[in-house]
Amino acid sequence: MPILKNLADVIPGLGKFTYDPSLGTVFVTSGTGLIGYRVAMMLIEAGHKDVRVGIWKGERQGLAEGYVEKILAKLTESGAQLVDFDWADDRDFAAAVKGCKTVFCTIPHIPHWSDMFPAFIRACKDAKVEHFVKLSFLRSKHNFKGVAEIARQYRDNVPFVSFHGVCDDLLEQTKNNSRMSHTILCASHLMATPILLQGNLLRENHKFITASYGMGVNYVSPNDVAEAAVVVMLNMKPHRNQIYNITGPRPVKDSQVAKMLSQVYGKDIEHIQLGYHEYKENVHKRGLPDWQVRDAAAWEKMKASGIDENPLGYTKDFENIVGKKPESFVDYLNNKARMRPGLVFP
Repeated sequence: MPILKNLADVIPGLGKFTYDPSLGTVFVTSGTGLIGYRVAMMLIEAGHKDVRVGIWKGERQGLAEGYVEKILAKLTESGAQLVDFDWADDRDFAAAVKGCKTVFCTIPHIPHWSDMFPAFIRACKDAKVEHFVKLSFLRSKHNFKGVAEIARQYRDNVPFVSFHGVCDDLLEQTKNNSRMSHTILCASHLMATPILLQGNLLRENHKFITASYGMGVNYVSPNDVAEAAVVVMLNMKPHRNQIYNITGPRPVKDSQVAKMLSQVYGKDIEHIQLGYHEYKENVHKRGLPDWQVRDAAAWEKMKASGIDENPLGYTKDFENIVGKKPESFVDYLNNKARMRPGLVFP
């Protein structure tokens, strides 16, 4: 089948793969987001043309002028169907998933989105969606001393992870009261997150500010997460009602991230290490809302605990799904072909 050859071109190094043509129309909840854009484009490039993407019409702060428009133009040019989708407005839900067999739910990082998740699940059930693929943070599934214990500590200490955990619990229950199956892809720290959070500090001032106290961090490539999602959707049968923890290859220190950024972008990036309270105040001064300041500080506190340096916290789930090794941080930075159009340094 052509889609198999195309997918091998889209995901270099793809292992043994069986294409399931019953995928149907796919709805991606955020077509302009870090993972959603990649997934939508990979599906289309692989030859699956029935891709619908949700577009939030709200104001996005801190983005270059015309940035979102370039993403929308690329998606439209590629053949994606664009629809309005706002987690704060459940009136968008039914129209977004109407006629869809598969839903890919990205990682919303907006306030109170988890309060709306039950209504979205109901809309998917009503629309007779057959398979729901959701992104999340690490979840208890593997050995207790490794990923499971690490996932529990993150859920207990980071509100963002806690909210996702509640939604994951709800999604797991759907197999008991509907025909909709699920796959939950639980990723560790996305490599893009600390970069995007820096904003103008990095783009203009060339400063990379963290509070991880020199500890290694379990960073995973957004490209790996997107590839795992695409493989799961194009070959659903073995992945129905499964949970996977997608991790990076090894711990990476933020001081190393700053050096890699300097090397790849040809800028002298200064790594500044702050204490927890100093970091929280620094993020607050950037003008971010209180809930985002809270989450950012909680992430750094967990990173500083050294929990991500536990070798048992790294799984082979990505390798088992896709059939290749996880992407390194420097390879992620150099993989500009997968970046959203219009993205400038970083």
